[in-house]
Amino acid sequence: MQLTAKKERPIIMKGVLRPDVRFQKCPIKASMGVLGRKWTTLILRDIGFRKIDRFNHLLESVPGLTPRVLSMRLKELERDGIIQKIENESSPTVVRWALTEKGEDTLPILTHLMAFGAKWYAREVFEDKVPRSLNEIFTKPEAQEIVQRTLQA
Repeated sequence: MQLTAKKERPIIMKGVLRPDVRFQKCPIKASMGVLGRKWTTLILRDIGFRKIDRFNHLLESVPGLTPRVLSMRLKELERDGIIQKIENESSPTVVRWALTEKGEDTLPILTHLMAFGAKWYAREVFEDKVPRSLNEIFTKPEAQEIVQRTLQA
């Protein structure tokens, strides 16, 4: 009886990635396992950029999102360490959501998605159908800081 050896993935020598660094899983695939879930990026957009931090306000801000799915996504994001619950001591029934340090690291990703959409899908994004830069979209100082971090990354 002959045992078959587990096939190893070949080392790819082409491209820009280091061939001596072996991936167990593609980092993009791993990230998309979390960020690629339906509604997740819009929830993160609202918590991170729009500062919407309450369940019902998040529900109102994303048309088509149901309470059941929002609840699931918030639990998943909390479990993954991307958001955290901020409970109000004076009113224990009031729960707010905030990005963690890991969640803050999603903001440059979302910013790049915004830049891509504003440039290449302006006909769908803006009423006047004119492409815009990030600096034209983010005018507040705190938003400009996010844009600068994104451009430096």
